Amino acid sequence: MKNNIRITGGKLKGNKISFDFKSSLRPTSSKLREVLFNWLQFEIQDYQCLDLFAGTGALGIEAISRGAEKTVFIESNKKNYIALKKSISELNLNTQSMVLFKNGIAWIKENDLSVFDLIFLDPPFDNNYETKVLEILCKNKDLKSSCKIYIEFSKFSEIKLSNSFEILKEKAIGDVKALLVKIK
Repeated sequence: MKNNIRITGGKLKGNKISFDFKSSLRPTSSKLREVLFNWLQFEIQDYQCLDLFAGTGALGIEAISRGAEKTVFIESNKKNYIALKKSISELNLNTQSMVLFKNGIAWIKENDLSVFDLIFLDPPFDNNYETKVLEILCKNKDLKSSCKIYIEFSKFSEIKLSNSFEILKEKAIGDVKALLVKIK
């Protein structure tokens, strides 16, 4: 079944991202994307972003629409990866995007993250990926001190946030909780 999500702001506002509805894909709601980008509206210009569990790519595409310079999308599901590449092409974002068919956790362990200003962490719910990724990021000496991390998770699950992180913003909408954090 084909569904669409609409880009909520910026130069691509109103454009749609198509995706196949399935339980493995849970795009960030337009309400939550608006909240996130209201938090970032005065600083997102020229950001380098990492969309770690990209799925539809809604977060990274929205970031580019609102002024980010580039987004690296990491997606490990083959169908989602192919659909994401198609969306990037249809929106003419090839020069501002890099789409990789990789495991997100393995990728951040193996790559230099020093270029990123913002990391989107919106993995499949209830797999404890958030905690694993945050532990890796906490130990990463290359990360900019100013790098922000957006985390989206089920409000019914516990997320372990070590004392190394400072919560900058938080919001719950429906069954989803969002945090914007940075390493202290």
